[in-house]
Amino acid sequence: MNKSKILYLFTRTPLHVGAGASVGAIDQPVQRERHTGFPIIPASSLKGSFADAWNDTLQDGKRGDRNAAWLFGSDDPNAAAAGSALFGEARLLAFPIRSAKGSFAWITCPLMLRRASRDGVIPADLLKDLKEPTDEKATFDAGTASKVALGSKLVLEEYTFETYSWLGLDKLGGHLAGLLADDLVWQEVATRLVILSDGMMSFFAQNACEVAQHVKISDETGSAEAGALFNQENVPSETLFYSVIHFMAGRGDKFKGKKPEDAENEFSEKLAGQVFQFGGDASTGLGYCTVKLS
Repeated sequence: MNKSKILYLFTRTPLHVGAGASVGAIDQPVQRERHTGFPIIPASSLKGSFADAWNDTLQDGKRGDRNAAWLFGSDDPNAAAAGSALFGEARLLAFPIRSAKGSFAWITCPLMLRRASRDGVIPADLLKDLKEPTDEKATFDAGTASKVALGSKLVLEEYTFETYSWLGLDKLGGHLAGLLADDLVWQEVATRLVILSDGMMSFFAQNACEVAQHVKISDETGSAEAGALFNQENVPSETLFYSVIHFMAGRGDKFKGKKPEDAENEFSEKLAGQVFQFGGDASTGLGYCTVKLS
């Protein structure tokens, strides 16, 4: 038997989990799903960042201490074992985008919401009467004091949308706000939430990320090197991801007495109150996220 929990990641700063070089206008794009274009945080990035947080408990200066090996696995040839924490990739749930009113809105789409329902993030009954948006019409709740609506229209980036009114969005927004009840920024989601069509969501997720220009500085001259300008894509701050984590019983003879609950408690205690960094450019402030296990 195993225990499954949902891990929420809310970006406090822009995030760059790179996909390598590109032949397009973006030299260093972020990793995305192939079929939707939605940004993701790979499970390997999550596992590596969390495992690094256990370094302060290493024994004798060696990797593979009791706690880290139990949760994340050990490649010790004398006691090799898989870890008890099984990570899934972090999927996009809400994406911030510029709005002509109220500065920004959080956008999502039916595909993302139904995935989240399948994974246990959103109760299915909250989506049973979902008013399906189209490429020209977005869904929002006219009964909520919306901070982003201009009458019956929404202006996101340079696109204007007509709107459907769906009263169920009020309950959905309230549920989403409860996922990170301690974050004062996320608490505004009910008044900033907009549901777009799957196609428009994919378009914005691929074209509305931040693009930062960088240049390599010469160690000898202290000035920019010729031909060393490059563009880096970042997922914006205030983006919400979630990941499904499975906790197993201890593996291998050394940890066979450990239960899934022990793994969950060990992991949860380490997360409490901490901000974690994922992806690249940690030294320049990228990738810092609020995390919560629920």
